Parts: sequence; structure tokens; C-alpha cells
Amino acid sequence: MMSLPKIITCYTTISVEEDAHRLIEQLLESKLIACGVSWPANSQYIWKKESISEDEHVVYMKSAIQLKERLISRIRDFHPYDVPCILIHEVECNLSYYDWVGDQTGT
Repeated sequence: MMSLPKIITCYTTISVEEDAHRLIEQLLESKLIACGVSWPANSQYIWKKESISEDEHVVYMKSAIQLKERLISRIRDFHPYDVPCILIHEVECNLSYYDWVGDQTGT
């Protein structure tokens, strides 16, 4: 079976829609991501012993594996939350998409 090349996907949430768009834009301009998508969601969790339900925006991004540490660092610097959720997954993708991600990120 042929192995496919790998990229990373990154998931985070942020409370304000404009911040989600601004985060994506900054990461695109700095070539840390090839693309980003955001959509509204409702999050439920326990924070400081209190049950929370709030509207947030999911931000889902695609990037090159080599940029993982820089991407995480930049999201941490930007993020307003005390404990931001930053999830990174290595995923296989088709060769033409892998090449496109590389072209967009300069990797």
C-alpha cells in the first residue's frame, strides 16, 4: 500500500468571531498556515468549579509538519484565554494538497 505524505491540522477555539478571522489572517500572512476555517460552536466545560456554556468559534487550520512548534507558539501569543486549547494532528493527505500546503507555507 502506498503511503501518503503528511501535514498537520490544528484546532483551537476563540470567543470572538473577529478574533478568529484575525488569527487566521495573521497566520496566513506569516506563512505559518496554508488555510484556515472558522465556524460558530457552543462549548460546555467546568472552569474553576463552575459549569460553563458559552458561544465560541472553532478555528481549524492546515500547515506543514515543520512549522508545528512555531505555529503553537504564535497561537499561544495571540490567544486571550488563560488555558487555550491547541490541538495538533498529523494527517495523511493527497500529494497535490501536500504540495499546495508546501507552496503556501514556503516549506
